[in-house]
Amino acid sequence: MSDLPTPDRAVRRRSSTRATLIAAAEALFDETGSTSVSVEAVVSRAGFTRGAFYSNFRTVDELFFAVYEQQAEAVFAVLARELGDALEGEHRTVDDVVQGVVRGLPPEDKWYAIRSVLLTRARHDADVNALLRAHTDRFHDTLQPLLIAALRRIGRVPTVDDALYTRAVVAAHVGAVSQSVLFDATDAVRIAAVEGCILGLTTPADDD
Repeated sequence: MSDLPTPDRAVRRRSSTRATLIAAAEALFDETGSTSVSVEAVVSRAGFTRGAFYSNFRTVDELFFAVYEQQAEAVFAVLARELGDALEGEHRTVDDVVQGVVRGLPPEDKWYAIRSVLLTRARHDADVNALLRAHTDRFHDTLQPLLIAALRRIGRVPTVDDALYTRAVVAAHVGAVSQSVLFDATDAVRIAAVEGCILGLTTPADDD
């Protein structure tokens, strides 16, 4: 009887290895605040060989994009639930949408810090730029229908293009989270920033 792993076992093993490498990269970022770490540092933390790394990722940049994307997937799930819960029932308000967005988008600065580091590198590296653009576009494309549907639920529509509006909300929230280093009441800033976008960049829908 062959000792070779079955295809299903091989896939599960690779998935487990990939998840461990992602967790190791996230831990290293927590310690260093940088994505400029070596493959050796990652595999040492994960307890793997360089071969295990290169069977899952081509570069460290690609690994950190996987960290970013994994966190984005978690954000999508939470945001969909929070916006959905906020809009259940009758007589929903602007505040319901604000609270849904604020509870859905992550308050932790680590997710944005990783993105900020990648953004700095993207200014000088075309490959990093292309990857970050693809991930960012996917994030906005996923958020946009959730956000626009929430606005319509309370009878409002953006005064600008839907895609532009979505980016404005995200930008406002990112800016608010960045204040956490300098200002303790970050939640109040997040609420004010999102509410400003909802009130300032939308108008009552024309029901005719």
